[in-house]
Amino acid sequence: MSDGEPETIDSLTARHKKELKALEGEKRAALKSAKSMGKKAKAKIKEVEFKYEGLERDMKARHAQEVDALNNGGGAAQEAAPGDIDADNESQQTEEEIAALKKQKALSKKLKKKSAQKQKDLDRETRILTENASAGPSPRDLEISTLKSLYLTPRKLTISEVTADGNCLYRAIASQCLRLKLLPESKATYTQIRSLCADTLLQHAEEYEPFAELDHDANHPAENYDEYVRHVRETNTWGGQLELRALSCALKVPVVVFSAEGPPLTMGKEFGEEENDGELGYGEKKAVLVSFHRYYYALGEHYNSVVPLEEGS
Repeated sequence: MSDGEPETIDSLTARHKKELKALEGEKRAALKSAKSMGKKAKAKIKEVEFKYEGLERDMKARHAQEVDALNNGGGAAQEAAPGDIDADNESQQTEEEIAALKKQKALSKKLKKKSAQKQKDLDRETRILTENASAGPSPRDLEISTLKSLYLTPRKLTISEVTADGNCLYRAIASQCLRLKLLPESKATYTQIRSLCADTLLQHAEEYEPFAELDHDANHPAENYDEYVRHVRETNTWGGQLELRALSCALKVPVVVFSAEGPPLTMGKEFGEEENDGELGYGEKKAVLVSFHRYYYALGEHYNSVVPLEEGS
C-alpha cells in the first residue's frame, strides 16, 4: 500500500501482526541477555518480562484504538474491488470487528491488572533480597560456618541432614546405627530408637531420674518420671543430652555431639576402643556422631547426623 492510500482493515491487521512479532523478537533477545548475567539473572529476567508485558499491553491498546478509528472513520472494511462486497456481508463484518474490539479492550484491562500485581510482587521480592543482602549472614549460616570450619572440616566430616519433626535426635541416631551397623536395618528406625531409649531410662531410673526435667519443661510436659519416659517412647517430644547419654549406654558406644558453641561433647567415653583412640578420646570409627544446632530451623533446637566427607551428599 502506498503512503497516499487509506489503510484498510486487512493492511491494518497485517501491520499489527508485524509489530507484535517484532516486539516478541526484542523480548527474546532481552531475555537471552538477562540469562547471562549470573547472580543477577533472576531479577533481571523478571524486570525484562515486566517491561515487555507493559509494552505488549500498550501496543495492543493502540492497535484496538486504530481499529476503532478506522471503523468509525469510514475506512474500507477490507481490500476488494468495488461492488464485490454486498451490504449484508459488510454489516456482519462490522459486528464481528466491534465484538473483537470489545474482547481486545477486556483483555487489555485484564493484562493491566495482572501486570500491576506482578510489579507489586516484584517490588516486594526485590525489597526482601536487598534487606537480606544488607543484613549479612543469618544466625543459621554463621552457626553452620563456625561448626564446619572449627570442628568438622578439620576432621574430614560433614553434616547429613535429618527431618525436623521432633524426632530429629532419634532419626540422627538411627542413621548412625545404620552407618556403623550397630543395629539391623529393621531396628534402626527412629521409633525403635525411641523405644530403646525409653527402656534404658526405665531400667536405670536411679541414674537418669534426677536429671529428668519435669513440669517446667515445655518439651517434656510430664508430671512424673514414668510420664516423662512415656513421652519419650510414644510421642515426638524432642530429645536432649539425657536421652543421648541413655542411648550411648544402650548401644555401648560413645556419642559425640558437635556444636558451634564449643568443643565436641563426648558421652559414654567408657565404651570407646582402647586401641587407636582418636583425638576426641574414642575410637572414631565406632562412635556415633551427631551435630547440635540452635539456629538451624526457626522452630528451635535441632540435631543432624555427622558423617565422613566422602559419605556426605
